[in-house]
Amino acid sequence: MRARLASGLLALAVGAVGCDKSSERGAAPTPTSRSEAVVATGARTTAQPPATAHPVAPKAPKRLCATAPAAAGVQLPRMKVDHLEATGGASVGDRIPTGGRWTWVNLWAAWCGPCKEELPLLRSFEQRLAAAGAPVHLAFVSLDDDERQAIKLLDSQPPGGLRASFWLKDGKMREGWLAELRLKTDMQLPQQLLFDPSGALRCVIDGAVDAGDYEQLRAVFSRR
Repeated sequence: MRARLASGLLALAVGAVGCDKSSERGAAPTPTSRSEAVVATGARTTAQPPATAHPVAPKAPKRLCATAPAAAGVQLPRMKVDHLEATGGASVGDRIPTGGRWTWVNLWAAWCGPCKEELPLLRSFEQRLAAAGAPVHLAFVSLDDDERQAIKLLDSQPPGGLRASFWLKDGKMREGWLAELRLKTDMQLPQQLLFDPSGALRCVIDGAVDAGDYEQLRAVFSRR
């Protein structure tokens, strides 16, 4: 009787050991990293989520002609200026037109990248303004020192593009013309100078304009 009982206990122990081994074979592998341990145990983690970039606020739209320039009311200089033309092209004359309508003077140079890039846009603005009942005199005034470089650019323009320009030569004429409008000789280019129908300076825009500026400019040129 005792022998049978001992034999039964021994068999039960062996069976228990066998169940443990089979469960070990079926168990999930021991986690080898903290992230695996979290998944395996369902434990909560205090790790912070990846930082997200804060949204960048959109730039406020440019406000053109919101403040009067330092030389507001000064008349467009009436002195004679030089001129440049593409090879075989017609001259613009030696006086910048003024009076009767707004005059938009664009100060540019052939070495100025933004100046060259905005030329087609200015031409298109000129046509749109005329169609909208707000025509302007659009006068291009070169501040180039190298005449050949400026003419090369004019030669490269397509029909209907900028083929002729007024020209402020380096020296006393340029200095005097800019001084009347309180502009520096080493200013940023391009510059936009807007003169009302009486010939008085009303707005100075530093830098190039872009397509989104049309409506603001039309509103300015619609004033009398």
